[in-house]
Amino acid sequence: MRGVAILLVLAIALPLAAAEPWVDAYNKGVAAVNASNYKLAAGELQKAIAEMPSEAVGLRTRGAVITYVPHFWLGIAKYNLGDVDGALREFDVSEKQGAIGRTEYYSTMKTWVARAQTEKKRLAQNAASGGRKAAADAINAAALAQSDALGANADRTDSYRSATRMLQDANAKFRQGGTDIEAYSEAAQIATRAAALYIAAADEARKQRAARPPVVPKKKDDRPTEVVIPFVETTTTAAKVEPPKPEPPKPVVVEPPPADVITKAEQDAVSAVQRYRRNLASRTPEDGRRLVNDAVRLRRMLEAAKNDADFRKIAQTVAELEKDLEKRVAASKPPPVEVVTVPAPAKAPNVLGDAWRAFASGDFAASEALLTQLLGARPTAEAYLLRGCARYTRAMLSRTPDAQRSGAVDDFKAALQQNRALRLDSRAFSPKLIAFFEDVRRGL
Repeated sequence: MRGVAILLVLAIALPLAAAEPWVDAYNKGVAAVNASNYKLAAGELQKAIAEMPSEAVGLRTRGAVITYVPHFWLGIAKYNLGDVDGALREFDVSEKQGAIGRTEYYSTMKTWVARAQTEKKRLAQNAASGGRKAAADAINAAALAQSDALGANADRTDSYRSATRMLQDANAKFRQGGTDIEAYSEAAQIATRAAALYIAAADEARKQRAARPPVVPKKKDDRPTEVVIPFVETTTTAAKVEPPKPEPPKPVVVEPPPADVITKAEQDAVSAVQRYRRNLASRTPEDGRRLVNDAVRLRRMLEAAKNDADFRKIAQTVAELEKDLEKRVAASKPPPVEVVTVPAPAKAPNVLGDAWRAFASGDFAASEALLTQLLGARPTAEAYLLRGCARYTRAMLSRTPDAQRSGAVDDFKAALQQNRALRLDSRAFSPKLIAFFEDVRRGL
């Protein structure tokens, strides 16, 4: 036991004057992690890894024998600097090298790995939420355009069939998107093109319907009815009188109805509507719903127009919509942003967290000092429990453990008096410490 204790003390020892440069960098990096100075810690630990990349337990240097696990400490630093992927890579290297599995840091590293994986998943979901909403809006807009095209009997056109295949493809990519931002972006683009094709199909169907010749109703046959005059035989000797022969019917010439005359006002209105649809179809997926709503509205206005005044009103409406579209394009351009440096708010001290980090790194004296300070200001069951663990560990590392364990017993009793449900996690504390704590619990 004393050999293990000496090893733990040496693992956190301050760099000696005769130590190699990488040992000095490693010790500075570990101290910076414990002090929450993660930027400095990352720089020092990377220097150590550049000279000595392999982790080891019981590594002999010029001045001491140390536990050397720089990838583990660098993973913690990178996680707190926001580089979650970098932290996971460092933890993976430490795991594969194998040395950390023989140290007390192994269970702590597993906790950090789980935390980093959870954070990575959360970041991916947040990043994908905006793209998912844009894709859903674009698909809904395409579905509305499909309904409008069906109402115009455009389902037999090539444009309609192409748009339907695109919409099915967009739906498939949306369902498989998960947290893939690129997949949602591609689905939105495909759905936008599908909406434009549906609108083109509806326009094409209406043009074909207007170009068909009008159906001429059959005119009722107004030829004169044949009148049969019966032959009458008289008793006189006069010549027989032949009945008059009916005149042959005159051919009936059916004149086609006059063709509809398209006035200049109607032509201008139709051209303006088609131009506005093309301009709006080239916009981003966010304008998809507006594209369909305006297209349906203008189509209904064209169908209801009866004279030049109505068509001029439609052209005026399109002009107003185009002005509004230009304003939206101008407003979408980000204005110049004035960079103002705002000082970060002062971070509230987390004494219990600092004490736990000191305990986890093996600096039990510092941990006990921080907890004593905390208990003087605000006694809590957790603080008593952790100080008891620190005092027990220091007692076991000393030459007279029995004389010093009484302080740990007092702290454990004070913690249990406040919260009888307290337990020590077997992943973070040694079996002997847990057994000692349970003996104190049974003695109460």
